[in-house]
Amino acid sequence: MVSYFLSTDDYSAASNKIEEIRRSLSKSFEEISYDLDEDSIYEVINDLTTISLFEEPKLITIKSAELITEISDNALNELLSAMGNYDSENILIGITVKDYDFKNKGDILNRIKKNASFIDIQVKNIPVDEYIEKSFKSEGYSITPDVVNTLKQYTESLTQINSSIEILKCYKADTKSITSEDINLMIPKPLEDKGYELTNALLAGEKKRVFEIYEDFKIMNAAGNVIPMLLNKFQQLYNAYILNKAQTPQEVIATLLNVSKGQAYYIIKGAKSRSVVDIKRNIEYLNKLDYDIKTGKIDYELGLQLYFLR
Repeated sequence: MVSYFLSTDDYSAASNKIEEIRRSLSKSFEEISYDLDEDSIYEVINDLTTISLFEEPKLITIKSAELITEISDNALNELLSAMGNYDSENILIGITVKDYDFKNKGDILNRIKKNASFIDIQVKNIPVDEYIEKSFKSEGYSITPDVVNTLKQYTESLTQINSSIEILKCYKADTKSITSEDINLMIPKPLEDKGYELTNALLAGEKKRVFEIYEDFKIMNAAGNVIPMLLNKFQQLYNAYILNKAQTPQEVIATLLNVSKGQAYYIIKGAKSRSVVDIKRNIEYLNKLDYDIKTGKIDYELGLQLYFLR
């Protein structure tokens, strides 16, 4: 048996890797899927150790495969025994989420690794530009590198990228030409960009724009994220101001703030162009507002509106 464990930050990216593995196989398989959030590990073991009704080897995928580290010793031993059966033609592919805490699971992981290949798949390591361009051009659509870059900035995961590509293909099915204007019109900006827009509008005193952006958050069912997002953005600005004042290099600031170099550039630029007193005042106000909302002293919606109008 051949086993793979894919550690990923995006299920679409993992699906692409599974398709790549499937294409590399020279025979047909009975395909079976499990999710350990819902299914028992014994169902997986049973499928791995029994003959297919179709007399074909099985390709078994397991979502939430990180939960294997939580199963009983007996179940783990049975699973590892099945994975170690080199006479079996079955393929096992486990998908684990990137941010799962494997602390104190080292012994279990080492036992699994003896019978499986571990593959790390992150969207940031995928040539997204090439992926977008190929997706359009394979169906006769024209798109320039600048437009590809615009679309990439509007989407935060491969799942979102695939969704955006399908929306744009349907929208421009007649001309098959994708422009930046199409993206601006059809694809909603990610919440991260909206957060920066809202922060800048607040610091500039543009109250009308503030409420317009807040309406966008409500449309996206993300109004409840506004306070923590604003606190994060104002804190980034404050930290960037202090670090820049200390002549910290841009790439180091990017690492410390956990953002890209491009984002760091705009955060530093924003920090230098704004009053640090205003930035600190907003942080203090938002922290108090967050406390008052959580302790029931003020309604969330009313509290935000008063904050926007102050």
